[in-house]
Amino acid sequence: MMRSRRDFLKATSLSVATAALPPMGTQHPVPHSFVPKKTPTIMLRSSWRDANIGDQGHTPGTLRLLERHIPEAQLLLWHAEPRPETEKLVTQNFPKVKIVRGNFYTGDQLSDELKAAFDQTDLLIHNSSQSFNYGLYNYEWGGPIRVLTPFYYCYDKGIPFGIYGQSFDKFAPPSQYFFRDILNRAAFLYARDNESLNFLKAETFHPSILEFAPDGCFGIDIRDERKGLAYLTQAGLEDGKFLVVIIRTNTPHFNEKGEGNLLNPTKPTPEQQEQDRTRMAKIREVITHWVKETGYKVLLAPEVDKEMPQAKNHLYDQLDATTRQKVVLRDTFWNADEAMSVYARAHSLIGMEPHSLIMGLALGKPVVHVRSHFHGRKGWMFRDIGLPEWLFEVDESPASAWIDQLSKIHRDYPAAKAKAQKAMAFVQKRQSESMMAVRKIVGLPSTK
Repeated sequence: MMRSRRDFLKATSLSVATAALPPMGTQHPVPHSFVPKKTPTIMLRSSWRDANIGDQGHTPGTLRLLERHIPEAQLLLWHAEPRPETEKLVTQNFPKVKIVRGNFYTGDQLSDELKAAFDQTDLLIHNSSQSFNYGLYNYEWGGPIRVLTPFYYCYDKGIPFGIYGQSFDKFAPPSQYFFRDILNRAAFLYARDNESLNFLKAETFHPSILEFAPDGCFGIDIRDERKGLAYLTQAGLEDGKFLVVIIRTNTPHFNEKGEGNLLNPTKPTPEQQEQDRTRMAKIREVITHWVKETGYKVLLAPEVDKEMPQAKNHLYDQLDATTRQKVVLRDTFWNADEAMSVYARAHSLIGMEPHSLIMGLALGKPVVHVRSHFHGRKGWMFRDIGLPEWLFEVDESPASAWIDQLSKIHRDYPAAKAKAQKAMAFVQKRQSESMMAVRKIVGLPSTK
């Protein structure tokens, strides 16, 4: 049943706070009570799942950007839910970052830990994620409440807030009014693809800054060389002589509450099952041709833990015996740092998921992305950093097109690596420009 705006605000327990907001659409990105500090505190809300190295990768990527460009700041990492594996990566690679835990959704007051963290925060950043795509995935009111409540809280407390490297697909009516209401008060809103940027402009979003900035994962540079090198030796993978393949299927993946979602259906339909069979047949064509043309091996690598058995069933087990001898199936899950150490020794990567490809590109590796429309506007990220030739529609394009592009990469590998480096130079420029804007928001001078 549709709920009114009054019900929505009551549900957030912030009706009193929001009653004092200026009229909807008014720009007010930095509350009047904000006073810059020489050592500002920035809180990053991030780390969405442990069992997905893409979700892991957002966190160290954006933390690295903040450390590099705003070294004066104290950084807090806010985990609304337990993320033990991601926390290992953070404590090992970012010893100065303090992790705070807790959420707004227990029905009780904020925990002392989370309230104290907000009390010292000078800027809240919501990191790259899928959090704002509730019109695409979830028409329940719980989605907007969970995402927007911290922003209303920040506004009430005089804390600037912003969103970094996000995609927006659509909003479930009438939630667009609430999103527009509070996000127009953001200090910045950086979209990670131009399609999202144009969508927000068409929906009359106008925060103080509304621009393009790459997904936070592009900043990732962490590695676990001990595990990575040990795995390469065990798997018989030689430096520069293997292709990484990453798949995504319509198979279940449950969150901590045992809930699925539309991207991970609890019970795939016959149409979705047929879609998987067709897509995996194309991937098998790519693997077979790669092995035959190059003589190099293939690593079937997981970005999400649920895909390891799918890679075995749909790919590895169905390859001919000769090809299978050159294919390595990764059958244990890993964290982003080990994956980075393995990807650093790959020749190239091809995949249906974007974030392993982002990691590869950050390492200077050529990548081919075969995107699904269902995964939304984030699928345009590689086009928007200057790599349209490496982007394909998974259902509309034939496997021969993917094969041709991989063959071009292999035949002139130095040119392909130069293309990857050029794209990353653009990424780094936008990272620097966006971080300079963040510096200004917390009252620090530009470093340029």
